[in-house]
Amino acid sequence: MTNADSVEYFQLNPDAFTRFFICKEILRKHYNDSPIKLLDVGGGSKYFRTALLHDKLPYELTVVDILPPPTKIIGHHYIQGDATRMDFADNSFNTVVSLDVLEHINDEKKAIFVQECYRVAKDLVVIAGPFDTPETTRSEKFANEFFLSLHGRDHPWLIEHFKQNKPTRKLIESQIKKFNCPYLKFESNFLPIWLKMILVNFVPETVIDQKDIRGLNKFFNDKLLSLSDFDSPGYRQFYLLYKDSSLKMEFHQYFKLEPSVESQLVLEKKLIELFVNQLVSRNADLHDEAQKLARAMGEIERATGENAQLTIELQDTAQHAENLQATIEDITNSRTYKLLSRLNDLRRKIAGN
Repeated sequence: MTNADSVEYFQLNPDAFTRFFICKEILRKHYNDSPIKLLDVGGGSKYFRTALLHDKLPYELTVVDILPPPTKIIGHHYIQGDATRMDFADNSFNTVVSLDVLEHINDEKKAIFVQECYRVAKDLVVIAGPFDTPETTRSEKFANEFFLSLHGRDHPWLIEHFKQNKPTRKLIESQIKKFNCPYLKFESNFLPIWLKMILVNFVPETVIDQKDIRGLNKFFNDKLLSLSDFDSPGYRQFYLLYKDSSLKMEFHQYFKLEPSVESQLVLEKKLIELFVNQLVSRNADLHDEAQKLARAMGEIERATGENAQLTIELQDTAQHAENLQATIEDITNSRTYKLLSRLNDLRRKIAGN
């Protein structure tokens, strides 16, 4: 893993960072630095691998995804395949994880997907993602409408949630009941905070400098355990299925939360400053443009004045020319001029003789 990968990981949109961080911490609590076989189902993102590598966890990682393999495969095995028909033997992997995938599976295949993940796991299954609740769906609609207003198109993964339907708690818990295994359920990404942060990350760089957004993301990700991110209602639900029942743990054994009002206040302050600073910057730009416009208007006024003076002078010159023409016509029509003309004609004739 390069340093750039690590920096990029900690500057991720918190919606993405939290799922990878939480899953990595769960694995670390169970296996620490013991080599294990790990399967990431639908794991097209490189950032889960970055999370594992950042903590130097020596896990043998296999990714199975319906998409074609990436051009570069570093530090893991990649298999293109259907997660509802995985070509692995039972209990092939110590742990199977699937992060934000179930909501992209057809309703008729969701239960089969969960069954397949459980089948190929030996110890533990971690399934996480948004589940179907009124609050979650409303938040996603707000987010998609905001994205649409800025980019002129629906957000690709949000619109797929609406088309494929998010899984229900009833669906997965009915499967767990069939497995007859202990499990742990908890929430993450407290919805009011999730919506604020996702909206900020949808703003294009033409409106807000992306460096400022990445800085805000990093603050959030660094302070994750001191914020209210595990409060209810959460955007994302985590289900931990203990195929090996001896592994069963409680939430507080995985995460030591350190709620900090100061961190929450600083986050709110940074969110407000992000837009206020942008407004101040825009106002400064507008002030500069107004000054440039005023100077341009002054130049136009001066040029208009000069043009008016030149017009007057041209009109005077034209009048002088008209007067001169009239004078010339008066002269050429005078008896004196005509007499002189005859005399000149007579001189030419005499000179010719």
